[in-house]
Amino acid sequence: PPSTAGDDLAALSELDEAAMLLGLRERFLRQQLYTNVGDILIAMNPFQPLPLYGSEVSERYRHHDTGELPPHIFAVASRAYHAMLGRRCGRPQNQCIVI
Repeated sequence: PPSTAGDDLAALSELDEAAMLLGLRERFLRQQLYTNVGDILIAMNPFQPLPLYGSEVSERYRHHDTGELPPHIFAVASRAYHAMLGRRCGRPQNQCIVI
């Protein structure tokens, strides 16, 4: 599925705790377990196996532009890897991912 405005909660006109929790709840109920808040990726535990990590999913996120696909941990990894190699900004940049 293509990316939607609800993929990034930073796009909300008012970002407070209630709006964030409501957005996360709605996405969780649709089994959309990854949500961006600006440059931050929120991951929710579905407490059930879902087909989110197969090689076909990984391949889709390998060379995508931000916003093309829904938020995913593979998108974070791809952006960091390509920035580290200098493919996104012309020169290599150090990367840090906090989990």
